[in-house]
Amino acid sequence: MSMDREKSLTYVVNHISRQLSQALNAELQSHGVAPGQFPVLLCLWEQDGLSQRELYQRVKIEQATMSNTLKRMERDCLIYRETDPEDRRSTRIHLTGMAKNLEAKLTKGAKAVNKVALEGLKKKDRKQAMEWLDLMVENLDKAAQKAPVKLD
Repeated sequence: MSMDREKSLTYVVNHISRQLSQALNAELQSHGVAPGQFPVLLCLWEQDGLSQRELYQRVKIEQATMSNTLKRMERDCLIYRETDPEDRRSTRIHLTGMAKNLEAKLTKGAKAVNKVALEGLKKKDRKQAMEWLDLMVENLDKAAQKAPVKLD
């Protein structure tokens, strides 16, 4: 049984994802930020001083991946670690001044990429598209908790 890839949600979303990633990466690289670092920066711009656990849960990546990302961010002078005053076994991740200074530039670049992607859509259609995408994420999160998606 054949499948028309141009009408396949997974194909189209994957294609859009690659295009958005490439455009965003161009914005990030011009400021010395790696693609995997941007979601962490977004979380820390929202709330500085999160633990590694809080970060990997919010970014929705594996703990080991977050650990490697944070090591690179520390090497790149984007973050520093500080012992949690309430739990000496835990550390809190904080933004450096350099990372704080990048917020306006990087979010401006990300917004520009979003604007290009959403060009031609009315405001209400943009809102509806985000609602649909949020629902799809929720559906897939629920399905992943139950069992892997079957391929037959």
